[in-house]
Amino acid sequence: MYRRLIAVLLIIGAIFYLSFSLDFRQIDESETISVEIRGKVKNPGVYQLPLGSTIEDILNLAKPTEEANLDVLSYQSVLYNKQIIVIEEKSVKKLVSINSASLEELSTLPGIGPSTAAKIIEYRENIGSFQTLEDLMKVKGIGNGKFNKLKEYICL
Repeated sequence: MYRRLIAVLLIIGAIFYLSFSLDFRQIDESETISVEIRGKVKNPGVYQLPLGSTIEDILNLAKPTEEANLDVLSYQSVLYNKQIIVIEEKSVKKLVSINSASLEELSTLPGIGPSTAAKIIEYRENIGSFQTLEDLMKVKGIGNGKFNKLKEYICL
C-alpha cells in the first residue's frame, strides 16, 4: 500500500516539476526565421522574417503574380524556420466545344452522361452546329438548371 502511495506521489511530483520546468519564454522580436518562397511570385527567394510572421507577411514581400493561386492559402498561418512555400499557378479550365467534342469529352461535363452526350452529337448531326450556348437547351434532357451548371465549362 505504501509503495502505491509513494509511486502516485512520485508521479504527481514529476508532472508538477515538468509543468513548471517547460520553457515559457516570451517571443523575442529580434529572433528571425528563414523562409523560402518560389513559384508564381515576382520576387522568389529566401527571406529573413521576424518570428511569428504569417503567410500574408511573406506574400507582401514576394509579390504574387496574376497567375498565382492564392485561394488555397491561409493568410494568417504562422511561418516556421526553414519553411519552403511554393505558390502554384491557377488551374486553367479547358472548355469543351459543344460543336466538336467527342462522346467521351462531352461525358466529362457535370451532369452529362453517355446518353445525354449521344443526344448532343445526334442534335449536331441532324440539325447542325449550335449557334449559341443556349441552343444546348434544345437537346432533350438539358433544361435551364442543367444548362446553368454547364455553361462555365462549354464553348461553341
